[in-house]
Amino acid sequence: MKLLQISCLCLTVLLAACQDDKEEYLPNVKPETSGTFVDPRDQYEYHWVRFNGLDWTVENAHYDTGEGSCFIYPETHGSSVTYSEANLPKYGYLYTFEGAKEAVPKGWRLPTDEDWNRLEAALNSSSDELQQYGWRGAAGLVMQQDEAGSGLNLLMGGYYNTYFDANGDGANYRHMGSFGYFWSQTKDASKAGEYYFYRKIMYNRPQVYRESINIQNYYLSVRFVRDAQ
Repeated sequence: MKLLQISCLCLTVLLAACQDDKEEYLPNVKPETSGTFVDPRDQYEYHWVRFNGLDWTVENAHYDTGEGSCFIYPETHGSSVTYSEANLPKYGYLYTFEGAKEAVPKGWRLPTDEDWNRLEAALNSSSDELQQYGWRGAAGLVMQQDEAGSGLNLLMGGYYNTYFDANGDGANYRHMGSFGYFWSQTKDASKAGEYYFYRKIMYNRPQVYRESINIQNYYLSVRFVRDAQ
């Protein structure tokens, strides 16, 4: 009996430690203020939240930039893929880099690499880590919180790459529900070619991934940002 009590005590301490570790990455960060605006081009209403002097949209971009520059999230049923708009209300569109720039309404911009860094700094990431590549910082889970937390609600929309999808059957659509990929407008000057920074978050990981990719063939999610009004 004594051994059982000791084992239960150890388990309780371990669970408490795990909870403490999780809470370390989930600070109670609230936006400075919030609001809404309507894109006059399609009358879609966006919500926004303010952090570190920047307003960020809460919804992924929904503006239809036309065939070839934006992509509807497919529905998969076993081996079958359909391109209905069932996922559009939640996830918006995936965009090419050019489509992402076109999707931005007047008064807003596609975030720069520095905009993303400022957001991460406001959400508990160390400034010493922000210029690093790969997984770093501690803002990933906070970015995913709804209005009960940060309110940013970054979504796990995956990505689409046309390179291996010659048949157009969605074969190279990846990671919906597990990862979110978001464009920035900043070119990576350390690499030759058209490489631009993006951010990746994972549904259960506290860090944020910073890297650059060749923009050809990739479709990613988009959030808008502006300087505080």
